[in-house]
Amino acid sequence: MKFLLSLTLLSFTAISHALPHDTPTPDVSNALEVSDALDVSDALDISEDLDVVDAFDDLDTLDTRSDLVARKTVNDYPYKKECPGSSNEVDKWRYYKCQCTSFVAWRINHVLKKKFKNHYKGEHFSHANTWDKAAKDAGVTINKTPKVNSVAQSNAGKYGHVAWVTAVKDGKVTVEEYNWGKKEQYSTRTVPKGKFDYYIHF
Repeated sequence: MKFLLSLTLLSFTAISHALPHDTPTPDVSNALEVSDALDVSDALDISEDLDVVDAFDDLDTLDTRSDLVARKTVNDYPYKKECPGSSNEVDKWRYYKCQCTSFVAWRINHVLKKKFKNHYKGEHFSHANTWDKAAKDAGVTINKTPKVNSVAQSNAGKYGHVAWVTAVKDGKVTVEEYNWGKKEQYSTRTVPKGKFDYYIHF
């Protein structure tokens, strides 16, 4: 027994002498401190700062000069197969189908996820030429500055007109709309931003 114990001690001593005495002991505390220093809130802040304009599968191009995201102009209006010809029928937002107001009401609900209808926040939006006053009275932002996903509003004509802004660039706006140029049908156009009286930001 004493022989085996002595042999074991000799083996241990030989191994310890074989190791370089200046070999540093790994310090895992540094790795732990680095890990502890990571603040996951930074990653959350980054994601919160992202401005998603319709997450909606409608992202198209980024205009670096205006810092605005343009939306694809796609006619996804749910009543499009009924147009033209259904302008005497009322949609679920209490507007006549195939009209500019019905299409924009759809956009506000589908893109902005706002529960908008003819009566909104205690105000009656009615014809397009009343939307500016109704929006103001309802506390909705209204100004002369177009932005993607805002409503372009005009008081011209008997009933006025509203359209949906899909791009802003070089003092011009691209809009999509119903019942402009083509009766009760979908169309798009790019015009100077002053072509419209106001821009409503729901």
